[in-house]
Amino acid sequence: MPTRATLSADIELKRSLTASILKKMQQDNLTISALADRMGTGRTAVRRLLDAKNTSITFRSMSRAAHAVGLKIKLIAEPMPPDELGKLAHRLARNKTKAESAKLTAQITGGFYAGS
Repeated sequence: MPTRATLSADIELKRSLTASILKKMQQDNLTISALADRMGTGRTAVRRLLDAKNTSITFRSMSRAAHAVGLKIKLIAEPMPPDELGKLAHRLARNKTKAESAKLTAQITGGFYAGS
């Protein structure tokens, strides 16, 4: 189950991508219908994609939309700050289930080595 921090990071990323796509659409006077045509999809799907709060959209869909307006998406993995790693470690120390412990261990390892 995603944590609040994960959800807010997802929403922040989605809002940033959506804002970039909407800005490019505005610059090029591109309508939702025109973007839907370029992507080979319907207007409803494009509206869902451009809803900044909808984090259930796949990265592939966001990438297709960005490409359709002439943008390229770049993601960079960075190590987590020490305070975030500390919070995860504290949760791990208090945890009692093997499944949750494995999940937290993976998050800590990924957060520490993301930039390597």
